[in-house]
Amino acid sequence: MTRIIFLMVTVIALVLLLNGFAASVDEPNKGDAVRPAVPVSEAPITIAKPKARVESVTMVDFYMRDGNTVSGKLLSDDPTQLIIEQPFESTVITKTYSKREVDTRTVRTRSMPEWQYYSRLAEYFTARTWDFVDDPDDFIEAIRCYEKAKQSLQAGGADSEKIADIDKAIKRVQDDREVWTREVESRAKLKKLEYDAEAENRLKKLESSVAESSVKLNESVKSLDKTAEDLKKDYQNVDKTIGDLNKDMVKQITNLQVQINDNLVLTNNLWVRLDLCCRAK
Repeated sequence: MTRIIFLMVTVIALVLLLNGFAASVDEPNKGDAVRPAVPVSEAPITIAKPKARVESVTMVDFYMRDGNTVSGKLLSDDPTQLIIEQPFESTVITKTYSKREVDTRTVRTRSMPEWQYYSRLAEYFTARTWDFVDDPDDFIEAIRCYEKAKQSLQAGGADSEKIADIDKAIKRVQDDREVWTREVESRAKLKKLEYDAEAENRLKKLESSVAESSVKLNESVKSLDKTAEDLKKDYQNVDKTIGDLNKDMVKQITNLQVQINDNLVLTNNLWVRLDLCCRAK
């Protein structure tokens, strides 16, 4: 009997306890402000943005069979050839290498962030400036590569510090180009002044040479005139001498003819006398 009474008291206590808990849930605390229920459809929805992916390029380096080393950005790798992009002088070229010429055992590839690749290209072109050999092209390529590096950083959601560093590098190259332009203009003006001075010196030397040549030419003309006059006199003298010789020869021939004639007369007279003598005997 006691056990039954105990069970009944326990059941009643549990019922009272459950009723009190339900009442406390249904009725809000009087000290707390009543908050309106927020409809489920009006609750803000936050969508996580996907993290930007940093683009990368594949770099390759290898030995040729002749011992030369080659490195650059790998564009294509098939069983017969390798196509790479590499800087050459003041531009970027694409070159194809046959695997028959490549020591394939030395081919090594590695991944590099795209922005870093273009930054290194920009540094390569920047280092080529101020040699006054294709400098305008070097400045253009350097700025262009830095711009590509900046675009790659922005697309990859890089921190602003790296982008600011690229901006500083671009500004530095642009400032260098302005200084280079002023230097080139100054050098061009100096070269023009030097050329003008040299041209003036050459003109003076030419004028002096022409004057000297003119004096020498006048002297030569005078000498030729004198020579011509002397030749004319010599010719006249020779002509006169020949005339005199002809006269003398004619005179001598005439005299000789007279003598011959006289001798013939004497000879004839002698023969006549001899003939008369012979007859007289």
